[in-house]
Amino acid sequence: MAPSPFTLSRTARSWPSAEVTTVRLTGQLDEEAWPAFTRCLEEARAVSAGPYIAVELGPDAQLSDTAARWLVRLVLDGGRSDGPGRLQPLVLTGAWSAAGEDGARPPGQSAAAELRDLRANLRTRPLIAQTQGILQERYGLSDADAAFDLLRASSQRHNVKLRTLASVFLSAPRPAEHSPQWFPGRTRAPAPPLAFAPGLRRSRVPRSAFAEAVLQAGLRCVHGESGLLHVVDPLIGLQYEAQQGIPDALLDHLTRAPDGADRGPATDALRAGARIALVDGLADERLDEATRRALGAAGIDRVWHVPLPSLSGEGAGVLTVYGAAGGAEPTDIEWKALDLLLAQAGEWLDWHRRTVVLDALEYLHARARVAAGQARG
Repeated sequence: MAPSPFTLSRTARSWPSAEVTTVRLTGQLDEEAWPAFTRCLEEARAVSAGPYIAVELGPDAQLSDTAARWLVRLVLDGGRSDGPGRLQPLVLTGAWSAAGEDGARPPGQSAAAELRDLRANLRTRPLIAQTQGILQERYGLSDADAAFDLLRASSQRHNVKLRTLASVFLSAPRPAEHSPQWFPGRTRAPAPPLAFAPGLRRSRVPRSAFAEAVLQAGLRCVHGESGLLHVVDPLIGLQYEAQQGIPDALLDHLTRAPDGADRGPATDALRAGARIALVDGLADERLDEATRRALGAAGIDRVWHVPLPSLSGEGAGVLTVYGAAGGAEPTDIEWKALDLLLAQAGEWLDWHRRTVVLDALEYLHARARVAAGQARG
C-alpha cells in the first residue's frame, strides 16, 4: 500500500493568537487522492483551535491540474467541502505554482507577480470571509453581501486594507451588547511626527504608502539597494508590505510563507527586538537551504533583519536589508541612523493601529447597527 501523501501536524507559527494546525502535502495530489485529502482536512478541523488551517505544499508536492483547480476553489469558498459541515478557512502555503489555472493576467504584470497576487488573495480571503460571517451573525444582517459592503465602505473611508481591517476585527474584543460605541472612552492621539517623511503626517495616509517611504528612507540610511519591509498583522504575524530592488524570482520565494517572511531570522529579530545579521556566506542554521540558494542566485551574501520597535513593547515590523557580494557593510553611525528612523516608523504604525484602524472598526460598528435596525424595521 502506497504511503499517504499527507501529514497532519500542529505547528506554532509566528502569529500570536494560537497554534495553527497544518496539513502538509508531501506527494502527489490528483483526483484519486482527493478524497483522502478532504478526510485529512476534516481531521484537522476536529483538532484545530487556530484562526484557520494551513495547507502547506512541500518541495516534492505535485498537483494535477484538476486537483489544483479543486484546491483553489476550496480555499476561495472559505473551506467548504462537498461533505457535511464546513471546514475552517484554509490558507495555502509552500512552493505552490499556478500551473493549469486559467485567467487573464493584468497588462504588464509578470507571471511571478501574478502568482504572488494569487497567493496573497488565498491567504487573505479566509479572514475576510470569516469576518463577513461574524458581522452577519452579530448584527443580524440580511446576507454576506451586506456584510462585505459594510467592510468595504469602512476600508475605503479610512484607507485601511480589507485584510488589515478583517484581522483587527477578528482579534479585537467583542463590543458590549447594545453599546452605540465599540470602544467607549477611547482617546484619539494626533499622528506622531515623521522627520524622514514630513509629507505623510496626515492621518489617513495609506499604510502601503507609508511602508514604501520607510523602506526607501531606511535603505538610504545604510546605503542599501535592496530590501523588504514586513508589518505585524494581529493574527498572521509578519506580512509583506513593500520591497525595493528585489528580483522577481527571489521576491516570489520570499513571499511564499504564510507570514510573508522566512519564518526564521526575521521573526527571531522581531521577538528579540534586536538586529540579526546573516553574514559569512549566509551560513546560519536559521536560514533554510532553499532560501540560501535563492539569495545566492540573486548575488546576495549578507542579510540584516532590523525590527521596528513600538511604544506597546511589541514589535511593529521588520526591515530586511540585503547586501550584494563584495559590498561594504553599514557603519555603526549608519545603523544608528536607521534605528532612529525605525523607532519613528514603529511609533507611527502603533499609532495607526490604535487610532486609524480602531476608527475604522468604530465606523463599521455604527454602520452595522444602523443596517441591523433597518433590517428589523
